[in-house]
Parts: sequence; C-alpha cells; structure tokens
Amino acid sequence: SPHIGLIFGGSAPQGAWSERYGFFGQIGLTAGLKTENNGYIYVKGTSWSGANVKELGLLSDLTTPQGHRIDNEGDIAQITITGRGGQYGAGVGKIFPTPWANPNSGWMVKLGAGSLHHNVHFLYTENRISPLEGERLKGYDRMRWGVYGECWAGFWLMSSNQRINAFAGVSLGAAQTFALRSQNFDTLEMNEPVEWDGWMGFEAGWVFHIYKRAAKEYWY
Repeated sequence: SPHIGLIFGGSAPQGAWSERYGFFGQIGLTAGLKTENNGYIYVKGTSWSGANVKELGLLSDLTTPQGHRIDNEGDIAQITITGRGGQYGAGVGKIFPTPWANPNSGWMVKLGAGSLHHNVHFLYTENRISPLEGERLKGYDRMRWGVYGECWAGFWLMSSNQRINAFAGVSLGAAQTFALRSQNFDTLEMNEPVEWDGWMGFEAGWVFHIYKRAAKEYWY
C-alpha cells in the first residue's frame, strides 16, 4: 500500500542542545510503502519552528545599555527571535499486528537517518535592521547542519473501511552537527565546530493511501 501523509508533532532538545533552544513544533510530509508482510519503507521532510532561544550574548552588540535594540531609523526595534530547523530523511520499519485490530494495523517501530539543520530566526516587520540582512545575518543566526539517526515507536492504524488511516508515537534522535558560521559577530566567539545534539519528541499524522481498484469481472 503506497501512501502519502501529513506529519504533526514536536521535539524537546536534550543535553547541551537544551541549553540553547526550547521546544520545537514541527509539521511536514511523508511518503511510504507498507508491504504485504507489514514491512515499511518511507521518506520524510519536516520543518521545525517556534523554539524559545536561550543563546547567551545573542545580539549583544546591537543592544543599548537600557536593553533596547535600535533599527535603521533610530527607533526601538521589535524583534521576535525563535529557533528553526528541519529534517530530511528516510528509513525502514515493521508493523506488529495486535489481536484487537485488523492485520494491517498494529504497533510500529521505525529506524531512520538523514540530514538535519537548525538556526536562530529573526522576525521584524517595522523598519529595516541592516546587521540582520544579507550576508551579515550569518554572523548572528548560529546555523548548524549535520546528519541524524532516529528511532520511532508507536501505533499504525489502517481501518478496514479505508476511511481512518493514521499513526502516532514517540521518537528519540541524535545528530552530529557542524557549524556553518565560524564566528559570531555579537559575542566575537568561535562556534564549536562539531557538536552532538539530541532530542525527544512525539509525532502523529494522517495518511492518504493509494488503493488499487479491484478488477471488474464479466460473466457470459
């Protein structure tokens, strides 16, 4: 049964990563194939957003002694700062049927790997702030990229009437990330070239299966 699906969920950074970011919300797309023997292969892409940023010294060189940030017009700037990121990967899994559900539904375990990135995002809608535009933004956004591995466990549901198809579960992941910015303009510190980032999360989704139509038979 090939299918496409929508993904919703969130992830809480663990370890040293939790000292820099809070909880990420996520939304994305997936495409997969469930085999007749309940094997599973998939690809997915998710966007992370909305995390609280805890970076020490962030924008300190653009902050007045009174704690304000000034835009190009000399006004106090209203800046929303959040953590963003994304995952793009693929994986395999297995569905284990239960006595109370049909043979296509059951507990599921998935293992995946792929690409991960995250950075600090600045949003302001009033006047321009030149240091946060163009190439200079790279001195403030703490962009990192790397590769991740992830384990997911939950429940997979394919209803017998084909109307309710969904999944929900929890995930554990780890990524080795590399600094794409060598130095921060605000703190004048060098970024750690290699780090290990971990997270715990939950993930649910709605699935749209591509069912084959039964062949029509004609009797004469």
